Amino acid sequence: MTKIPSLSTRTRTTLQVFGGMIRAARLERKMPQQELAERLGVSRQTVSILEKGDAKVAIGTVFEAAAIVGIPLLADNARDLQRLSTTVASLASLLPERARTPPVELNDDF
Repeated sequence: MTKIPSLSTRTRTTLQVFGGMIRAARLERKMPQQELAERLGVSRQTVSILEKGDAKVAIGTVFEAAAIVGIPLLADNARDLQRLSTTVASLASLLPERARTPPVELNDDF
């Protein structure tokens, strides 16, 4: 089992708020947890812990749950998301290849 690193209070709170938003949207659509679980391909228990903001749920599962219940992520529609993707790709192409400097090789032959 993968160990989850220690998370900041802000991150934990954000996960809990986002999980609560997913739960509220699901209930607004009168969708049972089991139905959302089936659409996600996970167990009902996974949906339950996702809605509590547990960091152990895969981010892809969380994003897919948000999409299913109608919570927009990054953009409200596919066209805006594609535009954002293009912008990010353009910005990324301007950045250096690596963020780290190469290690300095020491010559310790005396």
